[in-house]
Amino acid sequence: MKDLFQRMRMAVYVSAVLTILSGIVLIAWPLAVTGFICRVFGVLLVIMGAVYLFGYFMEGKHMLSVAGGLLFVLLGVWIFSRPSSIARLVPIGIGVVMLVHSLKDFQMAAEAKRCKSERWVLMFLLALVNCAFGIICICDSFDVISVAVRVLGIALVYDGISDIIIVYHTVKAVKNAAEIYEPIDVESHEIDV
Repeated sequence: MKDLFQRMRMAVYVSAVLTILSGIVLIAWPLAVTGFICRVFGVLLVIMGAVYLFGYFMEGKHMLSVAGGLLFVLLGVWIFSRPSSIARLVPIGIGVVMLVHSLKDFQMAAEAKRCKSERWVLMFLLALVNCAFGIICICDSFDVISVAVRVLGIALVYDGISDIIIVYHTVKAVKNAAEIYEPIDVESHEIDV
């Protein structure tokens, strides 16, 4: 059980640091990052379309491979040449990631409450704010992409920091609960009457 918590804690810490770094990059270079992500997505679609077309010409089995391959290639070229057309999907994707993180955070706050941690309310509130950031990102209420991407960066930095705080307090609560409820080893002796 202890090894599981150690691995889980390390994985969450690494994920949190990567999330913070991603947020800093989004804050510093919002338009460049958005354009880059869209262009990478366009290239991936072109490659996927080429694989479909190659598969058709090598095996010649399904006409749908040709149609799907052409569709992916054309869509990829369009996205690569006009990255702003797909840029509005980036906040939605990041918002979904944040919602998934917040669900995990809610679960850890519940675990801390179950282990009688005094900090579970703080952990729950951190998860709630994280969830709100995710919803804001999905709704994309900002008209200017650079402002939206900077807000996404701030949200990612917050997400990483809140994950670190929540995991720290969850592990502490579980350790405290284990110490309190740890069974006591005693020796038994027979008494002659």
